[in-house]
Amino acid sequence: MLKLNKLATSYGRIRAVREASLHVEPGELIALIGPNGAGKSTLLNTISGLLRPVGGTVHFFDQDITGWRADKVARAGLLQVPEGRQVLGPLTVEDNLLLGRQALAGRESRHALDDVYALFPILHERSRQKAGTLSGGQQQMLAIGRALMGGPRLLVLDEPSLGLAPIVVNQVFEALQTLRQCGLTILLVEQNASLALAVSDRAYVMEHGRIVLDGPSQDLRHDPRIIEHYLPSVEGAASADAAV
Repeated sequence: MLKLNKLATSYGRIRAVREASLHVEPGELIALIGPNGAGKSTLLNTISGLLRPVGGTVHFFDQDITGWRADKVARAGLLQVPEGRQVLGPLTVEDNLLLGRQALAGRESRHALDDVYALFPILHERSRQKAGTLSGGQQQMLAIGRALMGGPRLLVLDEPSLGLAPIVVNQVFEALQTLRQCGLTILLVEQNASLALAVSDRAYVMEHGRIVLDGPSQDLRHDPRIIEHYLPSVEGAASADAAV
């Protein structure tokens, strides 16, 4: 479904992504983990057309979308839930959701408004409330719901657990698992490595702009390098298992 070949992105003279290659197959949930500043968000923004690469290629369903504008990428069905949620605060919850349909461009979506409300009942309860007055967790649910309204063939999420209380993180990741079980393909950037590896099929590890390790998530959870640098204590890992 998605294939990156030696993708490179720069900010001026700073090379933020260095020849990154990965692939996502239909129906998979793929995690991308790594420390702050590793280039994970830059990689997602390049895939989504928010940044232009300086090298390499991006293919989506065998079509070369390298350098496409973000709106064209979204209309092709590659939709990103950005870090920080970026909901439209002055608009109601429902208006934010309905705006997500702009990405359909004639395509059909498996997720209608009622489906989003079923996935996140709190959004239904607060459908007439201004989005800017929601809690951080509710805004994250809204951002995911807005992307679903655009009919994603591939849903890309950038740090969905960032700044959320543990109970809300559990709710968000339960929703992602539900979507995955319904056949939605997901690419997830997540700094909580324990949680990301617990819910994903495969994972890539990014450091200093490069993909340095990849493999089945269950194998990586037992890799001494991952345990040393990315996983918390045994108690913390158990908490991640309990969340999923």
